[in-house]
Amino acid sequence: ARSAFAVLKAVQEEKMLNNTQKIGEYLALLLNALKDRYDIIKDVRGMGLMFGLELNIEGKGIVLRCLESGLLINCTHEKVLRLMPAINISKKEIDKGISILDQALKLS
Repeated sequence: ARSAFAVLKAVQEEKMLNNTQKIGEYLALLLNALKDRYDIIKDVRGMGLMFGLELNIEGKGIVLRCLESGLLINCTHEKVLRLMPAINISKKEIDKGISILDQALKLS
């Protein structure tokens, strides 16, 4: 119980929920920019910091390329890339992740 209380206290004191909203909006903007750039992205959907990119191809290769470059994502239903960053992620880390995803999409 003490551990759970410490986590909740940190979330509150560090205003992580506000970060989730702001960074989530920023991430949505960047993901939609990728959608505009790549025809293989059919849809971008999400809430907070949980996003899915629906593809018109299988996503396994993209997931593997991202993993090789240090970005951990997964694929559900064979064609939906799922991104779920930590609630304390920074814009700089989002930018790095989007750059990795962009490179993986270029090779698809």
